[in-house]
Amino acid sequence: MTDVATVGSESFAERFQRQGVLWAVIVGLLARVGLITVLFHWNAVPDSSDDATYVRFAHALLDTGVIATHHFPIGYPILLAPFLTLGSLAFPAIRVAHVLLGLLTIVVVSRIANQLYGAHAALAAAWLTALYPPLVFMTGRVMSETLFIAVLVLSLRQFLLSDRDESTKRSVFAGAWLAFGSLARSNLVPMLPLIPLWYLSKRGSSWQGRLTRACACLAVAGAILVLPGLYFLKTQGQFLPFATNAGQTFYGANNPLANGGWVEVNDHPELLQSIPPEVRRSPAAFSKAQQKLGVTWIKQHPSDFLRLLPKKFGNAWVPGFQTSEATSRSKLAALLLPLSLGLLLL
Repeated sequence: MTDVATVGSESFAERFQRQGVLWAVIVGLLARVGLITVLFHWNAVPDSSDDATYVRFAHALLDTGVIATHHFPIGYPILLAPFLTLGSLAFPAIRVAHVLLGLLTIVVVSRIANQLYGAHAALAAAWLTALYPPLVFMTGRVMSETLFIAVLVLSLRQFLLSDRDESTKRSVFAGAWLAFGSLARSNLVPMLPLIPLWYLSKRGSSWQGRLTRACACLAVAGAILVLPGLYFLKTQGQFLPFATNAGQTFYGANNPLANGGWVEVNDHPELLQSIPPEVRRSPAAFSKAQQKLGVTWIKQHPSDFLRLLPKKFGNAWVPGFQTSEATSRSKLAALLLPLSLGLLLL
């Protein structure tokens, strides 16, 4: 009788955990659908901010057959382009795709937590991901975050599986997903050198196997990441990385106007005095010139740079820490973003 009861209780517990994740997915679906309906509207066409820029690049790709995203990674405009051929259904379809990517993210994060910490953690992770305010909010925006995060967690799951079964094949999948995610947002590229360190630091397996998995992962990731540069080299005669605004971002966060956050250099003529007009016409040259300005400012104001450094890290990595476009345009976002910071710290 005891054995039967134990089996029955375990079966019920497993069923409860599975249904709990399912309910998290359903609630996450309702939250995303509700917020898009109330705050954004399904067929709204973006006319400002990065949303409009992504749409403009996607339209240019359809009209000319040429990728022109000098200041943004190419992945998201390429994804948008087929949707824009749907006419009046284009933006509802984009937002439906975002909702589906959000639900995929809930499931994958739950499975990652389950592998790392067990069923209870999987359930908690599913609910936090389902209701995490920035994830819900960005679903309605026509921006790359929703795609990037979904691909990122797919990559993390493959890394975890490859660590468990020491599979070179899974290491290749992990590197590929990571590279595709970086084509949507370039944030992860500086972390690529950490991959071999992670593989080689694992104990209990042969160093040959660890080295093989590290090399396979980096090889496929590098091959994918170099493709945009080769494309621009062939079409424009310049080897442009998939995001040439790195220098602009660097300088934007390294001057007193930014105060540790971001400033649009083109909105401040006084910042452009040392950059000739002919340099500004080339995205790559313009980016390098702004990076040089940033380095010069750091050399001239080292104490100010160190004072602003905590704000820079906070603004870059902690959602809701700074005043943003979202909080200035939406009172709802202004309330939700501080809440998201609390959940992140939790």
